[in-house]
Amino acid sequence: MKQQESMPTPAERNTMKILVTGATGYIGGAAAKALVKRGYEVFGLARSQDSAERLRIAGITPVAGDLADTASLIRAVAEVDTIVSTASVGSLAGSAETFAQDRDAIRAMLGAVEGSGKTLIFTSGSAVLGIVNSGEATHDVFNEDVSLPLPRAVFAPASANVPPVMAQMFGAAMAARVETEKEVANAAGIRGIVMRPGLVYGNGGSYDLPGLIRMARAKGVAPHLGSGGTLQGYVHVDDLAELYCLAVERAPAGAVLHGVAGEVSQRELAAAVSRMIGAGDHTMSLRLEEMYATGGPVGVSLSLNKRMASETTRRLLGWSPTRTDILHDIEFGSYAA
Repeated sequence: MKQQESMPTPAERNTMKILVTGATGYIGGAAAKALVKRGYEVFGLARSQDSAERLRIAGITPVAGDLADTASLIRAVAEVDTIVSTASVGSLAGSAETFAQDRDAIRAMLGAVEGSGKTLIFTSGSAVLGIVNSGEATHDVFNEDVSLPLPRAVFAPASANVPPVMAQMFGAAMAARVETEKEVANAAGIRGIVMRPGLVYGNGGSYDLPGLIRMARAKGVAPHLGSGGTLQGYVHVDDLAELYCLAVERAPAGAVLHGVAGEVSQRELAAAVSRMIGAGDHTMSLRLEEMYATGGPVGVSLSLNKRMASETTRRLLGWSPTRTDILHDIEFGSYAA
């Protein structure tokens, strides 16, 4: 990685225009609002009048566009200095098809800004580091320069008994995701940056946690794969929003950033959810196929070891996440409310 960029002055912030794709969503909304508070002029893609109005209320200028509409993306990026992409064409769970569509959208934006010196931050995810291990924790903790994609023998070892069709689908999806990461990090003539958040929580939102709560209500108790020892990194959405701001201001071209503040086991998450819905400390052990049948892609996502180190990110950008209260927030905080 190159040395970090110098911090913009307040005057430079007032003149810098930033487009956030997904600004009406969970992660993108938090990032966009944090950038507004820092004094940047922030724009957000809006597919409807309702979305546009929500953006205006948050102090974000709406721009008519859609991640699936290449022409609208090219028009939007031409008017800004920085692009923060947090949206996905399809479900955040992703598939080879939807992640390929995301790749095509990013390619369109990269092509439109090639050689301009502009910044493009692409939001990937911790699933590219995901490993199935029958509900047990894995030993490897991956840092920012891990070589990807992980081979099938690593993410779905024979000992985990992953159904071949599931392994094939997951491998194809992650290959498409990693291809997009590499194209952004290696883009010519721009500052391309890759963001890999862990399990994002806070403010009652997220993707996996509401899914786990729905699974728990359907079963009466929260489930987990096997013994529930699976581990994954997590980060509060407000800390992640701060990381996006620092990435805009300081990250060098080609940087890969890990947004994680700590680790939590699937069993701990399940127990906290069970207590929150009034089921005490009781949890339910399921096989991978049952996790998928109960929760769909969320059930699989929760069952992956996604162990990430963020020391390089913290040192590079001076990022210091402050929130590690994921279990308390589930049981007593924003999710209980």
